[in-house]
Amino acid sequence: MILEVLKENFDEIFVFDTEFIRDIDERGDNPNVICAVYKGLKSQKIFKHSGKDLNKLPPCNVSKTLFVAYNVQAEASCLDVLKIKMPRNWWDVFVENKKLYQGRIKGGKGAFGLLRTAQRYGIEAMSEDLKAWNINQILYNKDHPIEDTLNYCLDDVLTLEKVFIEQLKDIEETFCNKGPLEIIQHALFHGLSMAYTAVVECNGIPIDNVLHKEIDENFPAAKEKIIADINSRLGVYENGSFSQKNFKSLVASEGLIDRWPKTISGQLKTTEKEIYKFAQENKAISELYFLKEFVDSRKLKGFVVGPDGRARANLNMFGLITGRTNQSTSRYPFNAAKPMRNIIKPNDNWAMISGDYKAQEIAIAAYLSKDPMLISMYKEKDIYISIATTVGAAPKGATKLSHPSIRNKYKVVLLACFYGQGAKSLAAQLDITIDEAVKIQQDIKNLFPVYFEWIEGIVNRAMIRGYISTKFGWRYWLSKTDKIKPTTLFNFPIQAHGSEMLRHALIGLTEKDIEVSALIHDGIMVHCPLNNIAASELKVKKIMEDASRIVLDGNVCPVDIVSIKTNYKQEKEEQNKFDRMMSIIRYPSNQSTGVVEPFINSAI
Repeated sequence: MILEVLKENFDEIFVFDTEFIRDIDERGDNPNVICAVYKGLKSQKIFKHSGKDLNKLPPCNVSKTLFVAYNVQAEASCLDVLKIKMPRNWWDVFVENKKLYQGRIKGGKGAFGLLRTAQRYGIEAMSEDLKAWNINQILYNKDHPIEDTLNYCLDDVLTLEKVFIEQLKDIEETFCNKGPLEIIQHALFHGLSMAYTAVVECNGIPIDNVLHKEIDENFPAAKEKIIADINSRLGVYENGSFSQKNFKSLVASEGLIDRWPKTISGQLKTTEKEIYKFAQENKAISELYFLKEFVDSRKLKGFVVGPDGRARANLNMFGLITGRTNQSTSRYPFNAAKPMRNIIKPNDNWAMISGDYKAQEIAIAAYLSKDPMLISMYKEKDIYISIATTVGAAPKGATKLSHPSIRNKYKVVLLACFYGQGAKSLAAQLDITIDEAVKIQQDIKNLFPVYFEWIEGIVNRAMIRGYISTKFGWRYWLSKTDKIKPTTLFNFPIQAHGSEMLRHALIGLTEKDIEVSALIHDGIMVHCPLNNIAASELKVKKIMEDASRIVLDGNVCPVDIVSIKTNYKQEKEEQNKFDRMMSIIRYPSNQSTGVVEPFINSAI
């Protein structure tokens, strides 16, 4: 049925695949396209493109043609570097595969790949060993005949055709209560978002290449000096190795031993997340966090710079259960240590515009649950202060400046309650008794009863039908054998709809010819000419807020806009870390990393 509807609505359906050479992980480059093969499902015609034919699509009306690929991000990046106008109609078999089986099958490398998927459908396909051999020939054998590469590519196309048809049947059987138009609409939305994510990757992030080179070349020496200096005071490393015993002594000396989370074996947890959390309140732990950022880095993290001087990484759209991007912490500037963001710098006579949704998670919770009290408080200047004053934890007239600790406390509490965190872990996080944590949680639930009734209804329905999904069809299945954490289900509706909002914004910006450089959880960064910055700011804000209206049933999640005309600047704490590192690199005579010379970029 779905296939028939697709054939009725599109003049042609091209199943296609490309072969290319690219090393985005280590070299940060864009694809070097070798060939492309297309097969029309309606016409049954096959087109093999290489050489001078590469930079064109087969004869078709692009606006009335559907392009089917396995992981659209790869094929779309090839079209982008070939300067082919990006089609709008995409069906990503990989994404639809995850919608069908994420949570139902074991994950791991290759679990959602084309060959494993073909096996699940009983389709005979090339062996994984033969596929690996072909890929090695393409990557490393310059004399490998192009005809052989085209035939290998055609084999993938023919396999993909069979998988695509079986997938459509699978979707019909699995979601027999949904009409084909709804399924197609959701698939086209997610497919297009993958295509435009490829454009973002190809754009890359403009950086200060002079500054990057200076830091990169001096990083090993700076790292050693930072480690030696800070460890002389903290004493958590012995002979270059982290000492759990010494770390425990440090935590105890700072009065944090009772609150610090422990592993099953009783050891103190040393994950980045746990250390960062305590670093926000304790100077010694903050120093340790700064130290670990360097100790755990074999090289300068977060920047893989391509031949064009742009930093790139695989954005891995739909990489997380919630559908959010899942970039590498060692290769993506916005997942690496925050001080390193100073390396980001727009081109000369250009600017970066950063658009961030204001309290996106709260907006989603408020408007999708239709909780009147939550909506009302979200619209106020500071929802966390409003909650604190309403429950009597702060006096009327309190502000973020007058009561920062109480505000932060209720920010933690609100999100913890939204995501189903237990009283015991919340008590440990806030350093309060379990009774106090229970009381605070109950205050929040009494304040927003409509929201909690809504989220519990979603979780209960998910347990009955076996999956949880967004209104746009992204879903996660509840395994019958694996234990599902309640927090995963409470977290999904908010985070997953946040990811859908970002995809709508990405599509809107890209289709207005705005150069999107980065996707950052609940924000987007674009690159625009400096002489048009005022108009660009308004355009970015409007497009992002319009995207929020699509997700929030006509309501808006406001967007904060920040323009960057020179090197990226941090909030005070992170900026001080960067200045401190640059002081070590540029003024090696300083005997202590506590000495900070102001960072002055000669290029500014």
